Amino acid sequence: MIKHVQRKAQRSAAETARLRADRARYQRDKPTPEQLLAEGGHQDFVRLGDLLLLHQIVAALRKERTRRKMTLAQLADKTGIDQAALSRLENGKNANPTFDTILRIAAALGKSFVCHLQDAPVKNLGQRKKRITMKRTG
Repeated sequence: MIKHVQRKAQRSAAETARLRADRARYQRDKPTPEQLLAEGGHQDFVRLGDLLLLHQIVAALRKERTRRKMTLAQLADKTGIDQAALSRLENGKNANPTFDTILRIAAALGKSFVCHLQDAPVKNLGQRKKRITMKRTG
């Protein structure tokens, strides 16, 4: 079970006002990820689906480590990755590990990492959904 710790962010009044204005605009305009990226200021954008997949992969690696009764120190020795970095990864504090990191951890656990490409969903931007109207008879 992952324990979530919430801390009150230390923000200036100006930063708080800017964030509130951004939230209000996002709720009103509902910009797409592509629009946000085009605006700039969102270089570290990660799609939610990609982030959830990454969390699943990390959870599977952690589950395998605990199944093998391997400590983080032992995994650090096998991977050459700092124990604190491994802990941050497993606890969700490193949201963007490198592919090399995932591969090294999998190999140290006697696993291989397998992935495949698939077609991205087709976007029908600009097309409106056809309305279906039902006519009551009788």
